[in-house]
Amino acid sequence: MTHTSARPWLRPLAMRLHRWVALGLGTWFALLGLTGAFLVWHGDADRALNPQWFAPQQRCAAVSAAPVATSLAIFAREAPGAVATQVMAPVTPGAAYVVWQKPVGEGPRRQHFIDADCGQYLGWRDWGAVRFDRAHFVPAMYELHRALLSKEAGHVAVGFVGLLLLFVAITGVLTAWPRHSTRVAWKRTLTVKHGAGAHRRWYDLHRATGMWLVLFLLLMSLSGAYLCFPKQGRALVAMVLPTSPSTLRELATSATSHGEEAAGRHRNAEIPPAFANLDALVRQAQSLWPDTQWTRVQIPDNPAKGYDVRLLQGDELRADTGDTRVRMSATGKVVDVRDPLRASAGDTLLSWLFPLHSGEALGLAGRLAWSVFGLAPLLLFATGLWLWLKRRRATRSRVVPMVAAR
Repeated sequence: MTHTSARPWLRPLAMRLHRWVALGLGTWFALLGLTGAFLVWHGDADRALNPQWFAPQQRCAAVSAAPVATSLAIFAREAPGAVATQVMAPVTPGAAYVVWQKPVGEGPRRQHFIDADCGQYLGWRDWGAVRFDRAHFVPAMYELHRALLSKEAGHVAVGFVGLLLLFVAITGVLTAWPRHSTRVAWKRTLTVKHGAGAHRRWYDLHRATGMWLVLFLLLMSLSGAYLCFPKQGRALVAMVLPTSPSTLRELATSATSHGEEAAGRHRNAEIPPAFANLDALVRQAQSLWPDTQWTRVQIPDNPAKGYDVRLLQGDELRADTGDTRVRMSATGKVVDVRDPLRASAGDTLLSWLFPLHSGEALGLAGRLAWSVFGLAPLLLFATGLWLWLKRRRATRSRVVPMVAAR
């Protein structure tokens, strides 16, 4: 039984749905692909455009032993009345620390750059603001890809477009699948015929590109939709795989190499709930995993909610920020932890999605491949639009003489 004889209605239906959804949203798909191809290198681009923040600063004689508290103190001095929500350690050693400011109303999120070692304030920028300068270019591209520069409403819209890209990829495969699974048929499907006319060459290029890169398109659409709808995505994964988070009790029963003895030693330590002691909280979180680096400290609007410390272990996929997290109370007690290297099957799957989406999980080769593959939506839209216009002109050339004859 062939692919089409079982369901003769499936191919024409899939072809129509594929055509109209792709034509309607093709420009959007192409925009996401192009911005995504650039954002694979967003850290490198930001460092090249803004070395005053992201390149190593001139070293001082004394190095601050409390970079979190120092950064917050300088932030409070330079932005009186503003509220800090997060402190980020520099990805490049010696570069500036970043303090994120809580938006005021509908205003943008502001980043403040601070040399904590030398006690200097280096400047600020509004994340995602459309301004024609080097400081704001990379954040604007990031927000264009993530939310079309439209905050949460745009973020939700991008998530739905990601699901529609998944639909277009599936219907495209159904349309291009050979009617007979023979070697000759598959060769015709996956190659471009040499010496053929323009219509045949563009059709072959459209079909072969879609079939060769369908796994990439499926991965990008699924991972992108999850990043837009993480709660719903986690709930779906939890239906088939365990996703229960790691807790301190589970950590205490694990191998000693993960620092459970340090957890028992420090979890009852009493630390005054003041910014001056946030560096002590960070050091306590690091004691759970020897040789880790802290990357972010989330500052709550109410200290009673606790502080989130993000750490980077050596073998993590997210090599820039890590995904190891510790929730700590203001008094220094460890409330909860998440260790991506010892997570359940569902959590491990979910932790792979962002590094795969960005290409980081596959190293330099993956980032290079993602940069090239990111051009695929533009190529598919351009060739599909050309074929559709050619089809319309051919249809008109047949219909007009018939109407004139009647």
